[in-house]
Amino acid sequence: MSGSCCGPESKCWDSIPDHHICKMTQPVGKFDLAKVIELVNNPEYICRCCGRSANEADNLCSPVPLKET
Repeated sequence: MSGSCCGPESKCWDSIPDHHICKMTQPVGKFDLAKVIELVNNPEYICRCCGRSANEADNLCSPVPLKET
């Protein structure tokens, strides 16, 4: 994710929790796909930083609800 605020090249990469989708999907193509699928199979939130989606807000750096409740 070149230029991303939550990519491996960002200044804050080391402070991103391991349970965040952006961290779990690195390195590209070499992550536990089954584990990630469990966290994104019914997305309720999208990250305003990287655009990834997740079931729970806690798995994103800057979550925004997909649907207004």
